Amino acid sequence: MHLLQRGSAVHSRTAKQQRRPSAAAAPLVVRAVAEPTTRPAEAAKRNGAANGNGKPKPSHFLNVIPKTAWEKGIPPVMGAHLMASGAIAPISTSKGAGLGVEAHQFQYPGEGNAQVVVFATPKNASKGLSKLIAASAAAAIAAKGSFTLVLSGGSVLNTLSALAEVKGVDWSKWWVAFVDERNVDHASPDSNYKGAVEALLGRVPIPKEQVLAIREGLPVQQAATEYEGRLLGLPAGVLPRDDEGLPVFDLIVLGIGPDGHVASLFPNRPELAATGPWVLPVSASPKPPPERITFSLPVINAAKEVMVVALGESKSEIVQRVLEVQALPGALPAQLVRPKAGRARWVLDALAAQELNIGEWENLKDFPRNK
Repeated sequence: MHLLQRGSAVHSRTAKQQRRPSAAAAPLVVRAVAEPTTRPAEAAKRNGAANGNGKPKPSHFLNVIPKTAWEKGIPPVMGAHLMASGAIAPISTSKGAGLGVEAHQFQYPGEGNAQVVVFATPKNASKGLSKLIAASAAAAIAAKGSFTLVLSGGSVLNTLSALAEVKGVDWSKWWVAFVDERNVDHASPDSNYKGAVEALLGRVPIPKEQVLAIREGLPVQQAATEYEGRLLGLPAGVLPRDDEGLPVFDLIVLGIGPDGHVASLFPNRPELAATGPWVLPVSASPKPPPERITFSLPVINAAKEVMVVALGESKSEIVQRVLEVQALPGALPAQLVRPKAGRARWVLDALAAQELNIGEWENLKDFPRNK
């Protein structure tokens, strides 16, 4: 669908993120081969010589082996026989196609749909994002009496300043957490908490005890454990759990890095595959500062709603890659953001969306591409 707002064009489309194909069971044996021809004249007559140059058309047939050579199942051990080359064949203990193999450490969580909303300018995107967040807050407060907002760091925080101008917000019901945080003092310019205070939290009356900042001065492992402990201590009326025991935040707002990372989940890193703790320590981040804590991917995907915000021309290449090019799982962490029971929404401006081919997304044969 296309949405038009007065003063700025807003496009909203749904991007289908395809599930990674699973390995299918192999058929018995089916081969298409050219039939040998020893008498060209007879072959041409039989095939009709319909190609117009006097040469016979190639004929094909299917050689189907309808019955397995192993009537009692695949032998547990094969090989060790003498090959024509004179070498001994290696021993194989295969149990069959796709059986007994170790799964890739990164897996797509399943098929997902993401709504993409494009605003004309960064200013319009900031106002639009604020209205979307305020609407999510009103719905959550009406449903359960509280609203949990989870923030990322970086440039995303700058887009939240317009939220302080929204009228009619019941700030007393808001709870704010951080999807990732640098293990630094709150006064450090690297602190996401400091950035959030300057952009929003210092301008609105959210109770201080309802803003969950990282505990200062702890080793990174202890900082992650302590932060998870505080989340576990929140009442179910504020932070419900799903059927797997994961926390269900009302809204998580993410940014995206040029390498496709979200939160502090970087490409092909072990933290991206973690499924146990809610909060993970990151001790050697590829992006400084090196020590961080981050929500795990299952916690992000358990949220009721996830928004990915990308503004400006510098984001256009990674936005196009994530939304239109299917990468190997783990190569682009943002492609693994697929809320299992919630909604994903991308908030972009025109410059960030300039390389997208939104009008062609309905052609499922071309999108998502693999290169």
